[in-house]
Amino acid sequence: MFKRVIWFGIGAAAGTAGTVWTERKVRSQLDRVRPAALAGSVQDAVRAAVAEGRSAARAREDELRSRYGGRRG
Repeated sequence: MFKRVIWFGIGAAAGTAGTVWTERKVRSQLDRVRPAALAGSVQDAVRAAVAEGRSAARAREDELRSRYGGRRG
């Protein structure tokens, strides 16, 4: 019975160590493959697109209000 407990403990420790090692390797590979600038450039592009869309919407709204005599709130 005592041998089984020891081998169970060794197996659990080996499994835990293997899991931790694999997780570290996968994360390091992902960090190496994923460019840091990509996240920033995508974020900047989205912000620019949103700003451009808002300015276009304001311009169109102003055009329609001047054409149909609405007032700006």
